[in-house]
Amino acid sequence: MNRLHALFRRASAVAAGTLLGLTGVAILASPASAHHSNVTGTAKCDAATGEWVVTWNIKSASTPKKVKKFKLAEVVAKTYVGRKATEVTIPDLTVTDGDKYPHSVKKTLTATQRVSGDVTKASLAVRVEWDNGFAEDRLRPVKVKFCGTCKAPTPTPTPSASEPPTPTPTPSTSEPPTPTPGAPKPTASIQADCEGIAHVALNNADDATAPAKFTVEANLGAFTEKVGLKPGESTTVAVPAEHATDIKVTVEGSKDPLFEGDPEPADNCVEPGEPTGAYKSTCDELIFEINNPEDGETVTATFTPNKGEAQTLTVEPGMSGTVSFPAEEGLIVTPSGEGIENPEPIAWAKPADCSPGEGGGEPGLPVTGAAAGGIAAGAAVLLAVGGGLFIMARRRKLRFTA
Repeated sequence: MNRLHALFRRASAVAAGTLLGLTGVAILASPASAHHSNVTGTAKCDAATGEWVVTWNIKSASTPKKVKKFKLAEVVAKTYVGRKATEVTIPDLTVTDGDKYPHSVKKTLTATQRVSGDVTKASLAVRVEWDNGFAEDRLRPVKVKFCGTCKAPTPTPTPSASEPPTPTPTPSTSEPPTPTPGAPKPTASIQADCEGIAHVALNNADDATAPAKFTVEANLGAFTEKVGLKPGESTTVAVPAEHATDIKVTVEGSKDPLFEGDPEPADNCVEPGEPTGAYKSTCDELIFEINNPEDGETVTATFTPNKGEAQTLTVEPGMSGTVSFPAEEGLIVTPSGEGIENPEPIAWAKPADCSPGEGGGEPGLPVTGAAAGGIAAGAAVLLAVGGGLFIMARRRKLRFTA
């Protein structure tokens, strides 16, 4: 049975600019896509400086074809030493103010973060907005755990001028010199994705003097993979979701494992197959939209205003649908439907840049026909439904974005 959990939970809409052309109630016959960002991270040790180097990748996922650009509306990065968290900045990831959208949805936004060797974990959360006015409703933290020791080499002391250097003994011709054994410098980082797959990034430092032989075990030995890396090499082992528990990463020659335990689960994941909801306040209307992906199930929701008649919206898989209510001061609409738990009312919020006398008046007759495509020109903000989310019985809990 389809369940819609806490759809349209937050009861506030914020104004911004967009152009809208809708009839009073319109069903959009185009495939739906849920706007959301996808963040991944890996880390390796820079043995020359003793710093962890974290590479973050940000992608725009499941955006409609008409969407070309996005921007970072909010960025929160943290580092952890044990349980102590410190908020930090990443120079390559800056918030974009105003109406500019500098990043292409077709490209991955990559940023590098350097942190001290005593850091045990890093996290990054971003909130993305797109050039069609849609915005993510919340920050989505992603955590990368560092495994191993990252330290700079200890400098060799230089003898003072008053002390002559200790002569190096010359081996006898009958005894060959004893070779110095090489040493690997292994490190690892671990991140779980929204599918439950654990990505174990393995690295043997550039200044290592021997190969590192890793063993990745999981699920009490049900999954095992051995990897050998020469100095300066890196690779990633993907542990399937069904085995991504009790993970143990060891290196030949070392008694202590680099990592032992379960990876931290991904936070606030969004996956295809779940319907999404959004609402926006324009100068003329309060509009609700439901997007249902092609692999979803039929969704029905009822929107009841405090003034006027309720409207019911049914959206088939692969379709989008909207309902709208004429803007009026004090207008409050409450969504409801099978499986919606504790729905909260949503109030119309008049955009700041409406012209005098526009919005909030007595509702007029709905506009139909050719003129309908030109109504509601003016500023409006699309705010993803805050805290809204959907749950289907056949899937695990997924967060809402619009």
